[in-house]
Amino acid sequence: MRKLSLALLLALAACAPGFGPNAGYRDTRVDISTRAVLEPARLAGTWHEVAGFYDPAASGCALGLTKVEPLPAERLRLTLAPCAGLGPRTVIATRGRYPGRYSVPLPGRLGQPWWVLWVDWDYRVMVIGTPSGRFGAILSRSPQLRHDLSLAARQILDFNGYDLHRLRAETH
Repeated sequence: MRKLSLALLLALAACAPGFGPNAGYRDTRVDISTRAVLEPARLAGTWHEVAGFYDPAASGCALGLTKVEPLPAERLRLTLAPCAGLGPRTVIATRGRYPGRYSVPLPGRLGQPWWVLWVDWDYRVMVIGTPSGRFGAILSRSPQLRHDLSLAARQILDFNGYDLHRLRAETH
């Protein structure tokens, strides 16, 4: 009976979503949330990826997002640098049902909903993630992120279930 209980427990643990090479960088058992109030017009401009979740053998960045341009109907034009095996490109992201949730027409792991998990009050720092945890990134208006804003962004990722031990700083 004891062996059966242990086998059942191991089988259930293997089926549970969470961390792992195929599960991504966040524990999907943790709820994830987006910013309730987001002003897309304030996202406009240049962004620098200062940290992200990615495989360094496959990519030098998590998203490659470099510029955001708001469009009518709460859409965003995203300019992307080469990243994750994709060349530079521009795509149109469409807003989902709730603020801060966007569909982004890209192939592979980047072709998932991009959620704006947090922006600071002055829109200097933005944290993007996805419910699947396949990627996440901290973006900043400047290449160097202030220490206090970096800590706040990391806390947001941690709160949303991301494994901070796997967060990689950009070396641009």
